[in-house]
Amino acid sequence: MMETLANGLFLAAVNTALVNYLAEPVRQRWPDLDLWWLLYVALATGFAISWFAGVNLFATTIEHEVLGRVLSGLFVGGGSSLIHNVF
Repeated sequence: MMETLANGLFLAAVNTALVNYLAEPVRQRWPDLDLWWLLYVALATGFAISWFAGVNLFATTIEHEVLGRVLSGLFVGGGSSLIHNVF
């Protein structure tokens, strides 16, 4: 469980860094632009990263593997602070 949790935290941190890296040129070009939509970009990219990595943070709790992977994707997309708050 701890190894899976560490993988989830690592992927969440990677996702956050990736989204921030990709958003930086937008911030520089349009400094007054409201970037509220980056939350949804982070959620989508985090879900994709988690899904393709096969992370299931709920393997010991939820028997249905697909549901565990979907929830894990949402948690990774939400960021490492969300994972830390829940676990």
